[in-house]
Amino acid sequence: MVRRLPVLQNPDTDDAAAARRPRWHWVLIGAGFVITLFLPLSQLGVWVGSSLTRNAEGTVGTARIVLGAGPVAFSFLLACGLAGTLVGRFGGKAQAPEAALSGVIGSALVWALAAVGGALTPWPVAVFSLVVLVVFGGGAAFVGARLGLARRV
Repeated sequence: MVRRLPVLQNPDTDDAAAARRPRWHWVLIGAGFVITLFLPLSQLGVWVGSSLTRNAEGTVGTARIVLGAGPVAFSFLLACGLAGTLVGRFGGKAQAPEAALSGVIGSALVWALAAVGGALTPWPVAVFSLVVLVVFGGGAAFVGARLGLARRV
């Protein structure tokens, strides 16, 4: 008779634990992704925007503002979209609405960081920027989650 060693099996894999995680966990994880991805991307966006405005000496004021703020806005949309993609791809029970909510919460956190830094001095600018960040951040996270859901195994 041949003796065989018992095979130890891990009853709980990381994927199974992620699938059992409640949806609201993924909302908070996605909001953390937004902040974590946006901070380094915004530094890159500030660098690109400053080099674009430095090279565009003959343009009018509005075009210089767009050239300076455009890369930072793009980095914000990219961060929200990537966070939504991660929630959609690995989120277990979480779907696109939860990813959109994580984009909204992450956008509010980004707005709060800007407010603490003193970038939102007149209150109409603060309110308008909060609305714009929440709408576009939630939308980008929703679209990213739809892309991530398509790649879910």
